[in-house]
Amino acid sequence: MKKTMLTILICGFMVLEITGCGNSKNKFDIGNKSDIKISQNDVVMTIKDGTLKNTGVTLVLTNNSDKNFQYGNPYEIQIKKDGEWHKINVELTFTLPAFSLKSKESKEIELNWENGYGKLSSGTYRIIKSIDYEKEEGNFETFNIAVEFNIE
Repeated sequence: MKKTMLTILICGFMVLEITGCGNSKNKFDIGNKSDIKISQNDVVMTIKDGTLKNTGVTLVLTNNSDKNFQYGNPYEIQIKKDGEWHKINVELTFTLPAFSLKSKESKEIELNWENGYGKLSSGTYRIIKSIDYEKEEGNFETFNIAVEFNIE
């Protein structure tokens, strides 16, 4: 009898795990208002036509200047709530290589945020990326760029 009860309890816990009792990847914790400043600078980020899904997107970074820039894998998604941008509280991990974006060059970046943010529900969002450039030898300056999008 004890083995049968233990088996039923274990199966019950497994069902709860499989069905996602508790945290759901489709819902996230909306955090504080964002204090990130976005620059209208020499680098523009857009969304490649036809690639936006609720689980990811292909971004296009375009360097419209004569300077060389660099960027990494990290990005952040924010949600617009009551007309203001808010952080989304999730834990993300990234590898940290640096990629170059040379003068007048464009590069595509594929993002899949399903493991971190889950499937985004209807709303207005923006993706933020940091861009670096070397002002003087060994002295880097960082600015943030963003692109807004809607999930229907």
